[in-house]
Amino acid sequence: MSTISFSGLATGMDTASIVSQLLELKRAPVYRLQNDRQTYQSQISALGTLKDKLLALQTAAQGLDTANEFAALKATSSHEDLLQVTASSSAAPGTFSVEVQALAAAQKSRSQMYTSTATTIGTGTYRFTVGGEEQTLEIDTYTDLATLAERINNEIDGINAAIIYDGSDTGGYYLSLTGEPGSSGAFSIDTSGLNGGSPPVLTTIQAAADAHLVIDGLDVYTDGNTVENAISGLSINLLGAEVGTRVQIDVATDADGVKEQVKGFVDAYNDVILFLELGLKTDGNLHGNTTARSIMNSMQSVMNASHSGDGAYSLLAQVGIEHQQGTRALKFDESKFADAVAADFSAVRDLFIERDGNIGKASLIDTAVDNLTDSISGMFKMGTDSLNTRIENIDNSIERYERSIESYRITLERKFVAMEQMVAQLQAQGNSLMSMSFTSYNQSS
Repeated sequence: MSTISFSGLATGMDTASIVSQLLELKRAPVYRLQNDRQTYQSQISALGTLKDKLLALQTAAQGLDTANEFAALKATSSHEDLLQVTASSSAAPGTFSVEVQALAAAQKSRSQMYTSTATTIGTGTYRFTVGGEEQTLEIDTYTDLATLAERINNEIDGINAAIIYDGSDTGGYYLSLTGEPGSSGAFSIDTSGLNGGSPPVLTTIQAAADAHLVIDGLDVYTDGNTVENAISGLSINLLGAEVGTRVQIDVATDADGVKEQVKGFVDAYNDVILFLELGLKTDGNLHGNTTARSIMNSMQSVMNASHSGDGAYSLLAQVGIEHQQGTRALKFDESKFADAVAADFSAVRDLFIERDGNIGKASLIDTAVDNLTDSISGMFKMGTDSLNTRIENIDNSIERYERSIESYRITLERKFVAMEQMVAQLQAQGNSLMSMSFTSYNQSS
């Protein structure tokens, strides 16, 4: 922008400073608008953080909104040296008798003896068939035994290679290949595509075999020593076999697990509420934000409402989840909750889960967060869009003010220049008259 330069020498005033101060007074509305803009931007950022916290609460709610998830079952083994067991959310309470008669075995094959690991094994193509699938290993240049073992480990899936040395002075080196436990780990090798050198001639010294269990009198064969589907919802890790020894697996409700699940849900809820309480304070970054206030009310409404189920408990406070004094956050009384679970597990569970028309707190929170965060009609979308519209309007207003201020600056400078010029002209005329009067006086004297 162009400026008019003037010094204020005629009037003796600091006209440049006067113009600057008048412009600052004129710019006061711009500064107010800029502060409003910063406030709205801060609210958009805070709403983004609040959305993340709500999604974390939803994740916690989804972890206990069904009967299986809320059950938090725990599986135990009577002989953990023979097998270990863990329960998933799809498991069911019960007791099972398991006898591990045989572990799954991995195929082992061994080559003829080599006098050195540097012995060349020829060139060409190895064809490995593992679990019915063929893999090839191309040997382009003469390769020694040690390099062959390294390449098998790096390039062939399902087979591990090692060199075994028998300690003899004349050299007793063997290529040893081991597959994965179970029948699917069986492998074969075709070396007919090799030329020259001393290709390994392999002998199977242990065949691949499936594990053999007897579960409640039923023979079960599994491919591998990790059994995932023999008993629904249980993962069994086989560690040893002992014919005649029966391992008892017990699956029961894990009271401590349930407590930790619910505590995590309450903690996630409190994270949302405490963030809102802080933000909605007079000096908070969400002060006056209607979206934040509505979310606060929505969350409280869900958690405070009486449960309409048929169980013994209708309020969270009855199971140890009560309001903290001086805040909208909740406190979790672990002892009271454990007592409620022990007294009536189903009634506690129904406070949280959804099943057969029963809609508990976790399910309600899940639905509420879905509605709030909907990308089209959710409250976050509408609230953020509203703030962005306000920011856009502020930007337009600031632009108009700046144009008006620039016009005002030009007008002021022109007026001050004209004033300085007039004062200078009057001073010149005055000086001229004074000079003429002084001359006439001298002549008359």
